Amino acid sequence: MKFEHIVQINDLTKPEIPPLTRSQVWEGLVLRARRPDKFLVGVEDYEILEQTPGYLKRCVQLPGVEVIDEVRFFAEYQVDYSILPSETVPASSLVMDIEEPEPGALFVRFSYHAGSIESAGDSMPYDEYLKQAYVMTDIDTVQIIRDLASTGAF
Repeated sequence: MKFEHIVQINDLTKPEIPPLTRSQVWEGLVLRARRPDKFLVGVEDYEILEQTPGYLKRCVQLPGVEVIDEVRFFAEYQVDYSILPSETVPASSLVMDIEEPEPGALFVRFSYHAGSIESAGDSMPYDEYLKQAYVMTDIDTVQIIRDLASTGAF
């Protein structure tokens, strides 16, 4: 399954909504990688296994599953997650790109690539539910970043 969507950060037509800077959005996306418990529902525990300035390997405990992923940081531009395959988790990826089509008009493009979870003969639209969950999580991420920025966290 390939899926992408865009979340608007700053709406230049609504000056009453405090705009975020590229740096604030970046710091928030980095925090999501370093502190998944603040952004993702169901995180029971996590551990940073390896870390360099542009790289992070972590183990995230979710209900009934352990996910090991690698995260690469491209300063103020992109965060790239690669989930390492295991017996219970297929390989997948998430790329978050900060886009600025005009000065101050910030967006984050979330691009997912994962195996389909729908099985032959099953009429349930699992992939559609998963896409909706991704969108809601990503909208929540932006709101958390906005909330943290309003407190001066970054």
